[in-house]
Amino acid sequence: MTTDRRQTPIRQSITLLLLGLAMLTACSSVPELDRSKPLDPTDIARRLEERANATQAVEAYGSISIDSPSFSGSSAMALKLLKPDSLQIEINGPFGMTLARGLVTSSLFLFYNGQDNTVAEGATNAENLRRILRVGLEFRDILDILSASMRLPGEGVPEAYTQDDLYVLTWNNATQSSEYTVDLKYLAVRKFVRRNADGDIMEEVVYRDFRRKGDRYFPHAVSIARPDSEESISLQYQTLAINDLPISFNFTYPKSARRVYF
Repeated sequence: MTTDRRQTPIRQSITLLLLGLAMLTACSSVPELDRSKPLDPTDIARRLEERANATQAVEAYGSISIDSPSFSGSSAMALKLLKPDSLQIEINGPFGMTLARGLVTSSLFLFYNGQDNTVAEGATNAENLRRILRVGLEFRDILDILSASMRLPGEGVPEAYTQDDLYVLTWNNATQSSEYTVDLKYLAVRKFVRRNADGDIMEEVVYRDFRRKGDRYFPHAVSIARPDSEESISLQYQTLAINDLPISFNFTYPKSARRVYF
């Protein structure tokens, strides 16, 4: 009996630990969809919005490929992102040579061009962002796309239909349509297409290679295409960390670099 009394606190501690882990798992898991009845598009949209809001920080290493009228090529890449207002990206060439390095916030744009050894400073706008990614996108759109947390229109009830494990949501207005193809297994956007009033594609974002990160699946490859301007960019993440906080930003450049302002 004496031995049992000594072991009781240990057994209680183990029991409490197991209960705590079970509760933690239950709180962190994503509720599965009930596929036995028709899906509610507003419910799917709400879940996607919650998923997007849950992703706050991304740190990734991999490769980037750019194809545009002004530039084409592939390079190694390092990326740091913190929503809602910080992005750092570094593009390296052979032998670790820095081709470009950029730090962008909601109000400040810094860009080091290693080929001509210049540091550019200016406002954060689509024109300056094109200097880094060669694709004309707004800053908030870039953060959303690179963090796989696409914003939904948020107004009106979308048209919707199911195709196997995919669920397509489409919002239409007088000037354009926004189509989101959702993977129901991962509850994540696989493809986004924006069309003009004539049905021509203005922008297409495709996510691939989904892998589990915690209680969710995240894509390790993303491509962005804008056919009207013949611009495309693709990123392949070899390593990917989600919400690994705190995240630090460190923008450096050679003292010999010439400063320019935009």
